[in-house]
Amino acid sequence: MTAAPSHAETAPHSLLADLLKGHLDWNAWRDFPRPSRAEEELGDRLVAEAGEFFAQRVDPTELDDTRVLPDGLLDELQQRGYLRLVVPPELGGLGLAPYTAFRVIAQACAHSVPVGQIVAIQNGVGAAAMLPALPPGPLREFVSERIAAGTVSGFGDTDRSGQNNARPTLTATPVDGGYLLRGEKLFTGNGPVADLIAVSATVPGHGAPKVGAFFLDTGTPGFSVGSRVEFMGSRGLPNASLRFDDVLVPAGQALLDPDGDQLPPLVGLVALLGRIHFTGAPAMAIARNCLAWSREFIARRTIDGRPLGEYEEIQRTVTATLAEVYAMESAVRWSLAGGLADRWFERFVTKNLLVRGAWRTVDRTVSLHGGEGFETVASKVRRGAPPVPLERAFRDARGLRIAGNVDFQLDNQLGRMLLAQYYADARTATETAGRHSQTGAPGLSPANQDHLRALARLVHSVREIAVGLVRRYPDPEQLYAKERTVVLLGRIAGELFNAVAVLARAASDDAPTGDEPWQHQELADVHSVEARHRLTGLLARLKAETEPDHAKISRRWLAGSHDRLVRH
Repeated sequence: MTAAPSHAETAPHSLLADLLKGHLDWNAWRDFPRPSRAEEELGDRLVAEAGEFFAQRVDPTELDDTRVLPDGLLDELQQRGYLRLVVPPELGGLGLAPYTAFRVIAQACAHSVPVGQIVAIQNGVGAAAMLPALPPGPLREFVSERIAAGTVSGFGDTDRSGQNNARPTLTATPVDGGYLLRGEKLFTGNGPVADLIAVSATVPGHGAPKVGAFFLDTGTPGFSVGSRVEFMGSRGLPNASLRFDDVLVPAGQALLDPDGDQLPPLVGLVALLGRIHFTGAPAMAIARNCLAWSREFIARRTIDGRPLGEYEEIQRTVTATLAEVYAMESAVRWSLAGGLADRWFERFVTKNLLVRGAWRTVDRTVSLHGGEGFETVASKVRRGAPPVPLERAFRDARGLRIAGNVDFQLDNQLGRMLLAQYYADARTATETAGRHSQTGAPGLSPANQDHLRALARLVHSVREIAVGLVRRYPDPEQLYAKERTVVLLGRIAGELFNAVAVLARAASDDAPTGDEPWQHQELADVHSVEARHRLTGLLARLKAETEPDHAKISRRWLAGSHDRLVRH
């Protein structure tokens, strides 16, 4: 699922507005979001309770080995409110704000990624999450009743043919009183244990087919759970293919957009939040765990009598991980502020920022631990070594990069959505780019002020590049066919957002953890240096005038029956 970005950005501020103008409006970034004191205290309490509960109730190593959830766990998750974190209190839920729910989910994932993802799917893309997207009427009443009664739910969006086709291959054929669903959904989180499922399906008919979301009880005749899906990571997460053999869904349990041929826009916007919960929260948990494991490992190791932490490359490894987590936190806090239709641009890109940050962090931590990083927990236990589950975190982190759609395809989608804004913006044909100089920035160190000026110039450059592309390719589809260009533009936009968010947080007066101001400034400096290196490389690729003929090489190889390179 992807959002349909038709919402005109208002407050709160979004980087999208800056990119369209070609000017970084630093003043609009200064009010960096933070929870109210009451919300922060509530979050602290719930996070502490979650840490205690999951540590007592779930053995993550056993779950990873057996892939079998502890008996009665789903019932306990329901009773304790973990399956209703975002549900309004009138329906028996906690009514948490998105960032607070993210914190609780991340804490659950810190103990066990698959168990935390059960909670994340329910609160991110399940029935509880979809409620704000449902208009008053029979469907909202149906879902509300199921939520109040207590339900486990999920959303099936991936067909056997893949997730990136224009329309689902699951069909919903109109019949008297409703729709008949025919087909299959694959990779459906919570699918094998759900009482209530929503799925995307194509409604065939005269003219352009429609795409809708259809909600049904899993006891409906014709519905069945197919094969269980087992991943390399997230072992124990209930996931399966779902079969629909002429499943009748009443008309009142269907949601279609009368004005388009994709999922209703609000469903897509809910999905953006949900993707942050079920991929971003586990990524954050893994990165934080890596920080703790790194400090413990460094504290107990010496090389030739010299403490490991005294070596320059180890110090650089530590600061890189610290800055990575700081940047991930900054992206989440900025993107989750506001209402459902706010900051869709940042919410879209935050998934990739978090899962890539976690991947870099866990890869770095495996290298730091050496052989212990590649060793299983069971092996460590046998020889009396600290049973740090780094091997499991490595597998879990890699899976997050493809969950909710593969990372490079999300870059592609983001690049298209950004370019669509330039195509739709009449200013691109008549106006010159806005100011790109960035002067005073109170609250930032001299080094970070330099980073901010560089980022302001990059915002200006991105607009110039995008406007140039739009003018060169009046037909959007011609430009979108240049996928590498679009992918690179999407990645650049994501890196820019995270870099600006980090500086905005460092410049703010919140200091939410009570850290000394220098820590904010220093971590922002470390992240900004690395982000600028990445941006320099991405821009160089985007501006490259010549490159190998990848199409010719790949087509020739794919068409051939013999190949020396694949023979031993």
